[in-house]
Amino acid sequence: MKTTINKKQTKAYLIFMDESGDTGFKFTKGSSGFFVLCLVIFDKPKKAEKASSRIKLLRKELKLPDKFEFKFSTTTTTKIKETFLKTVKNENFFYRAVVVNKKKLASLHSHQKQELLYLITAETLLLRGQPLNKSTLILDRINRQFLKKMNFFLNRRLNTRLSKIIKKIKADNSANNNLLQLTDMVCGAIYRKYSRRDEKFYRLIKTKEEEIYVPY
Repeated sequence: MKTTINKKQTKAYLIFMDESGDTGFKFTKGSSGFFVLCLVIFDKPKKAEKASSRIKLLRKELKLPDKFEFKFSTTTTTKIKETFLKTVKNENFFYRAVVVNKKKLASLHSHQKQELLYLITAETLLLRGQPLNKSTLILDRINRQFLKKMNFFLNRRLNTRLSKIIKKIKADNSANNNLLQLTDMVCGAIYRKYSRRDEKFYRLIKTKEEEIYVPY
């Protein structure tokens, strides 16, 4: 089922953000070649609640523990990844993502800072696509200092007296949040497409895509 995106829509009730790869530039010491930041967006709370309930039910169907965390890079087998993505694509959300080839970026901007990469990528992601207004942004970050910095940065860069894209930014533990797990799985599928040129997971959720922006 393909999500219909209304270009005149001005409100996203809930936005979930997650990343794949890292923001480091020490490629000889293990830094990832790509950095992907992804938003999963619900325009109504009931749609988010329904998706969360479906993921909860999926654990029972797969005979997984109630506290099992769907996490693309570590805890899920290929079969579980495929089943998860085939299941959630029937829920009513859409996603957008930014994919950064960090080696290409580093060749152009040799002094790119890690935190700045994350913040600017987040800003770009929130500004692209259909307009977002008075949205709650939820991300899997427990570092309060970074969360405070991100809150200040995005409010200063995105919000004006006439338009407020972000109303609230808060962090949650993905282990207890089904929709952050959904975002992780979507983001992981996109990351696999670019980092390994493997599209088998990405193809399962492509119908939910608003845009993938690749600036570098």
